[in-house]
Amino acid sequence: MSASGGEERDRSRPVVLITGCSDGGIGHAMARAFAAAGCAVVATARSRGSMRDLQGDPRFLLLELDVRSEESARAAVADALREHGRIDVLVNNAGVHLVAPLAEVPMDSFHQVFDTNVYGAMRMIQAVMPHMMETRKGTIVNVGSITALAPGPWAGVYSASKAALHALSDSLRVELRSFGINVMIVAPGGTKSNLGDKSAAKYDQMHEWKYYKKYEESLRARTDVSQGPGSTPAEELAKKVVALALKKNPPALFAYGQFTSILSMLYYAPLWFRDYFYRLVMKC
Repeated sequence: MSASGGEERDRSRPVVLITGCSDGGIGHAMARAFAAAGCAVVATARSRGSMRDLQGDPRFLLLELDVRSEESARAAVADALREHGRIDVLVNNAGVHLVAPLAEVPMDSFHQVFDTNVYGAMRMIQAVMPHMMETRKGTIVNVGSITALAPGPWAGVYSASKAALHALSDSLRVELRSFGINVMIVAPGGTKSNLGDKSAAKYDQMHEWKYYKKYEESLRARTDVSQGPGSTPAEELAKKVVALALKKNPPALFAYGQFTSILSMLYYAPLWFRDYFYRLVMKC
């Protein structure tokens, strides 16, 4: 918990609630960037111990939150409101990656990805909406992915979940405009974080493929393709997101990082060209 206490609320500081703030991730970098910009930050993760780097800093209220639970989502929002009196910005960053050929993805793994990346974001949005609608202001930042624009092989479940989040964000942006609430999609490209390690670990638990054994090298390479030498530091992405999210009228979409240019071009390219490109570079 923060050391300030609810009785010492600073009404001049924007209050930001961020999901998925474990050390080494994009959410952690955004928590630090929002705090550096003068915000009061409610940093959340499934385990408070995974946010050790933020502990003891009065700028942060640390909460345990599992976005897969509606009860947990509502409790975190209630705790944030109890501490700070309001929530100005909600950042839906919590997410999981999955590399697997779609024909052999276990359906429980399919469900887990959507439960976190899509339903988790919507649980948080619905939990915070009564407050933002009553105050008639606020900003929702949904962290999607540049892969949602031009999905390729091996990470179809992840890309589909992010595409769904993009679509929901587009609808929400129009639906919430009359309530004074902004909706911004962040579509990171290859960003240096702990995503690759987590993705590789999950892949190792489920990579006994029946039909795709010959693609093992390509599949394994996909787990950390976003973590190569040219990947964007999470801190760099975070600073840019914070500067935009705190504007009165943030952009509807912000794409930034490695691969954003090529995937944006593939979005507009004919499908036959996109398919050829992916078959070539992903060896499938």
